[in-house]
Amino acid sequence: MEESFLTETQIKVLELRKKGLTQEEIAKMFGTSRANISMIEKRAKENVKKAYNTIKIYNRIMAPIFIEIKEGTDVLDVPDIVFKKADEEDIKVKYNTLELIEFIKENASGFIEKRTVKKKFKIYILENGDLDIGG
Repeated sequence: MEESFLTETQIKVLELRKKGLTQEEIAKMFGTSRANISMIEKRAKENVKKAYNTIKIYNRIMAPIFIEIKEGTDVLDVPDIVFKKADEEDIKVKYNTLELIEFIKENASGFIEKRTVKKKFKIYILENGDLDIGG
């Protein structure tokens, strides 16, 4: 088995939940209480979130480029800013213009109001052309 932040029990519970089993059904299979299964599932999800956040932090540290998008910037201007900076570093961004705008809308919604940046944020350009967004 691959090394993981999840225990074998947590993995099994997540797999069974994905298959549609209730916590009560899983508890009967494991010979334990529904409350115990609930706690196992909750801790598993917390571990997954921590692992995801750890990868995001690592990617930001290792990103060869980050761009600060300033307040007042029109969101439709951001793709040109990103592509220009990536080209300077000879990195091919994995998104086209429309996909990049959608990525920004999904991942920077707390920084944007309508089409305008209301709070500055950073776009990290990873070596593989992927992007990440942070405050």
